[in-house]
Amino acid sequence: MIHLPKPAGPESEDCLNLNIFTPKSGSGSKPVMFWIYGGNFANGATSFPLYDGASFAAEQDVVVVTANYRTNVFGFPGDVPREESNLGLLDQRLALDWVQRNIAHLGGDPSKVTLFGESTGAECIDALLTVSPDPLPFRAAIMESGQGSIKYLPGEDSSTYSKSWQTLLRLTECTSDPLPCLRKVPAAEIKTAIQNNSLAFGPVADGNVAWATAPRLNRLNSKTANSSYARVPLLIGSNADEAKPFAIGLNDTDQFLWKVGFGLTANRFTDAYPVGAPDIHNQNDQIAAIATDLVYHCTTATIANDSSFVDIPTWRYFFNATFPNTEIFKGSGAYHSAEIPLVFGTYEGSTATVFEEQVSRAMQKSWAGFAKNPSAGPGWDQVPTIGVFGDDVRVGMNDEGKKPLKTADSSNIDSRCGLYEGIYNQYIYSTY
Repeated sequence: MIHLPKPAGPESEDCLNLNIFTPKSGSGSKPVMFWIYGGNFANGATSFPLYDGASFAAEQDVVVVTANYRTNVFGFPGDVPREESNLGLLDQRLALDWVQRNIAHLGGDPSKVTLFGESTGAECIDALLTVSPDPLPFRAAIMESGQGSIKYLPGEDSSTYSKSWQTLLRLTECTSDPLPCLRKVPAAEIKTAIQNNSLAFGPVADGNVAWATAPRLNRLNSKTANSSYARVPLLIGSNADEAKPFAIGLNDTDQFLWKVGFGLTANRFTDAYPVGAPDIHNQNDQIAAIATDLVYHCTTATIANDSSFVDIPTWRYFFNATFPNTEIFKGSGAYHSAEIPLVFGTYEGSTATVFEEQVSRAMQKSWAGFAKNPSAGPGWDQVPTIGVFGDDVRVGMNDEGKKPLKTADSSNIDSRCGLYEGIYNQYIYSTY
């Protein structure tokens, strides 16, 4: 690993912090995989052991780059000029520019950069696709369990962030001359104020500087000559049980559906996800299954279908496995972020099963293979085919005969996604 806390260059680069993992042997210019972490725009860091790219780089003969970006109010301040509001996203673009100018000196090929990221990291990749830099600093993208083009629920938006900003100014006594005042407040004090008062900050439409006004339309209209969309090969996917951790303690499906705005049509959801169906043993399972499809699985399907519709080479994956050393509570399933340690090879090796190692190798090979030759894909056909990792193995299950990677048709996995099409289409002209 090469750690570059302050790369040489313009003063604006002083905030960059990159980790670069290179293969232990070999020569020549290697494909580069550029990781963007998640964290709901509120937290995250490349220092997490989960994101150690050493195994990935060594096993797959690629250069792995992980770059920090500012989060929370430090990366997304409120009530500043819109073109200056998404500093965290601009950090990512600056890091990609640094890679273009410098990675060749570290064994990477700047013409062979593939983005990959999870959750909010995938949202950030979607922002880079829908309002692409010029010249384009990457040639392919992998989006894991996230997207930024479909607003599926009323929730946090620019008005929320503006209210959080005003609250923060009052708490720090910076209502007069806010920015100079806030810069004098210790970062730890600002962070504590945000956490104690549940203040939210995130990206806003900024005049197509780094976050599109109508990102889904940018993708759907990308065939036009003046398109700002990056028409690069895409690998996108989700996990089987994304929302399991977020549904802990929720046991009233009707109450949940009213809370998210679906109460008037609750029957069509409870009918589609009946208690007693496979993996739905009670109302908590029912809520988790609905939330998984609404937020993750069916948005993934929609983005993949939109991309394929406009002739962008598009592949999908589906992660569906649970192992003793990755299970976070009994029955957690293939929860949100569960695939990351297998992609990076950072799962606990001493307690890993043989099948877990096989799934990890299959995922690394697919991700790296896509980076090495995006037009050829990750090893299976484009949509509607889906590459399925893990073969639905569960803790305590005999994995004999299970396949680390197999394929399925999307119609067999997306059977409930028709429920959400109208919901997603309500927001096609707007962003977060």
